[in-house]
Parts: sequence; structure tokens; C-alpha cells
Amino acid sequence: MPQEKLSTPVKSVGETKIYDYDPDLSKHPIPPHLHAIPEQPNNKVDGYLIRFERILNWMFRAMMMLAGLGLAFLMFAQVIMRYVLESPFTGIEEASILLAVWIYFLGMGYATREREHIHGGIVSLIVKDPYKVNMIRFIGSITCMIAACIFGYFACKYAIKELDRGRLSINLRWPRGLWSASMIVGFAMMVGYFLLETINEFRDLRRKHRARKSLNTKEAVQ
Repeated sequence: MPQEKLSTPVKSVGETKIYDYDPDLSKHPIPPHLHAIPEQPNNKVDGYLIRFERILNWMFRAMMMLAGLGLAFLMFAQVIMRYVLESPFTGIEEASILLAVWIYFLGMGYATREREHIHGGIVSLIVKDPYKVNMIRFIGSITCMIAACIFGYFACKYAIKELDRGRLSINLRWPRGLWSASMIVGFAMMVGYFLLETINEFRDLRRKHRARKSLNTKEAVQ
């Protein structure tokens, strides 16, 4: 018996596409705060913040792209030098690891912006009330932000210790803090985007609470 393919609807947000939350299982409408960044500004402050975030997003994407191209070039150059010229340069491995670490932690922050981290989707299977689902997500965002702050704190301590000791890489003699700084930037991105996510979800909860209160008042009057 042929298996039926499940089509996953997508919602366009600028140039990216964000997959809806449990589209085949959830009966409640998709909340507008699924994306960490609101699509439309509600006031002037939101407009400034969105423009500022878009500039940062462009910078981070450019950094990841350049680091990825640089990593590919270094790997190609090392293959040519090792197997064609028979004169490998040991410093290429260190530079490659440096670029790979930066790609990893920048990607970690960018995945937080796009809500692309792995999640089980169990909430929408158990809880059917949209308000309760939003409340659980709000608590989850706060928890994730606190966890990112804790890990970021230890990353900062480790990076500062590396700089204080003045440790250098073996071949290139570069400061080891260049490697450690990637953790600080990555966790800072996560904290910032989780904070935006939490603010958006809080606004959504407040808006739904007002709507419920207004509906209950109308029903009481009738």
C-alpha cells in the first residue's frame, strides 16, 4: 500500500520560510510569535529594533558565509599542498578549526533566530487550549534564555582565562582567545533572540488575555 506523503505548509517571512508548528496535528491556529522576530512593527520602537536586528542578521549571515568559503578554500589548498606539491602547511589545520568553530557558534545563534532547534512538539498533542500552549512556550523561552545565560557565563569565564594566560596556538601562534570568543558571540546571540522571543510571546499572551476578558464581559452582560 503506497504511503501518503504529508505536505508541510510553510509561512513566508521575508526571504526565509518558517515551518508551521505541528501543522498536521495542531487544531489551534499558528501563533504569530512562532518566529523570534515580529513580521510587522507595532510602534516606532519596534520598527527601530526590527531594522537594527535585520542589520545584525545580515552581518552574521555574511560572517557565516565568508567563514564557510574560507574553510572550503583552506581545505582545498591543504589537499593541493599535501598531495600535489608534497609540502603541507600545518597552520592550515589550526585556521580551519578556528573557522569551523566560528561557523558552529554563529549557526547556533542563527538557528535560535529561525526557531530551527529540534523540538518534540508534544505540547500541541496534549494541550489543545491555545492560551495554555502559549503560556507553556513562554515559560520554555524563559527557561532557554536562562540556560543560555548560564552557559554563556561559563564561556566568558573560560575565554577570559585563556586571554589572561596568554596562551597561543602551536603553529600559527595566534591567541587562543580567538577560538573562545566564538562561544561568547554564539551564546550572546542565543540570549538576545530568546529575549525577543519571550517579549513577543508575552505580548501575545497579554493580547489573548484581554480578548478573553472582553469576551467574558460580553457574555456576562448578555
